[in-house]
Parts: sequence; structure tokens; C-alpha cells
Amino acid sequence: MAGAPVPTEQVSTGQTSTDQGAPGEPAPDSPFRARGPIDDELALSLLATGDLSLLGQMPWSSNGTFLVDLVPPTRGDDILQGVYKPGRGERPLRDFPAGLYRREAAAWELASHLGWGLIPPTVVRDGPLGEGSVQLYVPCDYREHYFTLCEDPTRADELRRLAVFDLLANNTDRKAGHVLAGDDGRIWGVDNALCFHHQFKVRTVIWDFSGQAIPDALLEDLTRLVDTDLPDSLSCLLDAFEADAVVARASALLADGRLPVDSSGRQVPWPLL
Repeated sequence: MAGAPVPTEQVSTGQTSTDQGAPGEPAPDSPFRARGPIDDELALSLLATGDLSLLGQMPWSSNGTFLVDLVPPTRGDDILQGVYKPGRGERPLRDFPAGLYRREAAAWELASHLGWGLIPPTVVRDGPLGEGSVQLYVPCDYREHYFTLCEDPTRADELRRLAVFDLLANNTDRKAGHVLAGDDGRIWGVDNALCFHHQFKVRTVIWDFSGQAIPDALLEDLTRLVDTDLPDSLSCLLDAFEADAVVARASALLADGRLPVDSSGRQVPWPLL
């Protein structure tokens, strides 16, 4: 709403060391709440309907990005946390229109439609600073990022799937710090606002799988995407050119069957982390 105060204090990502608790466990004075696994449908419901209160700005964010508590309408004890990105907090960009928060939700819709996970549940809703996206907060160990996770061979399948997703979504800003190792053991890709441009302009740190064959299971999912219309829940968040481009990129990935190579060495974001 107009005139709503904007908190300027940043929340701290301080976490306990291994001798004080489990890695990734919030420190005693941390605003972050630990939580167990949550079903996507329940998370989406609470993100959309919970009473939202601002806790503070997330560190390292270039746009207005806030940690929020979401209290269920029933006022139960199960408070959920989210990351709120109001449209009024966005910095204007030359090559993307206003309303980047809608692309955050579109990334979730695409990943959900494919059944790939990867993106935390995200909704578009009104909040104290106007309409924006609210994404499920992922408890994680902030010491981990893509450059540490890619050293673990057990993470290869998830990271390869994220690489394919970013090509499909045309992610122009996949920094290493945008790849989280959740306390739930899963890999999550966050900060997906700079996706879905109709012109191909991928910039990512995930080039370790260049030239490798796309796994058959992912090719089957891409085939299903090409053979059917995009779901309305996704296409309504994009313009017609952007929606068509998603299908065109899926077709290109199917035709090649391999992850592309960045021969220029320039298709990376800055900073890398």
C-alpha cells in the first residue's frame, strides 16, 4: 500500500558452526526459522493466503527482497517463511519489462509442470509493499553454492537437470550463489527473475555439463512440453512471444540432444557468485 514503511535493516544469514549445532541450523539470534518438509500444495496455499509480515531485507539482493513470516489464516502455530519481491522494489532494466516478480512465479510453474522440482513454490500476491512474488524460503547452509556443490558427484544429476532448466527458461543470471543446498537434501535454484526473454541470452555458471547428452527422462519431459500447450498458469505470466520461445527452446534441446557449449566463454553472469 502507498506510504507503507520499507524496512532497511538486513537480516543476517549467520548460522551455527558444527560445534554449536547441525550445519545450516539457524543461530539463536537468526530471524530464519527451521522447518521440516512441506507439501507443495500446502506451501502454495499458505504463501497465497497467510498473513504476511516483513522481517527485513535479504542480504546481497539488488532489488527489494524481503524475508517475511506468513501466519496461516487459522492463526495456528505453523508459521511459514517466504521471500517477498514487490514490483515497486524492482530496479528498471533496459532489456526486461517491469514486473520481474511474475517471472519468479513463471519459473516455479515451468519446473512444476515438468515435475523437476528445483524451484521453490512461488505465488503472485498482494503484500505490504504492493503486488509481488512470494517464494517459499529454503532453509539452507549459505556456505554452500554451485562451485562447492559441483565437487560432489552425488549432486551431478540434480545440477545437470538445473542446467537444462536454465537453458529452457533462458536464465540470464544463474550465479553460483543462486544454487542452494536445502536442509531437506535437495538442490534449489532461486532468484529466477531474469528468465524467459524471447531472445536467447543465457548467462550461467553451470557449464560443467557442456556437450553431455541430456538424460532420456528429461528428453521425455521436454517432448511432452512440446506436444502439449503450456499450462495457463504459466502462459498467463508471459507474453505471447515469450511463451512461444519456451517451446522453441525445448524443441532445440530435443533436436540436439546435448547440452550446448559456450564457445565464447562469455555467457556467464557477473559477479559469478
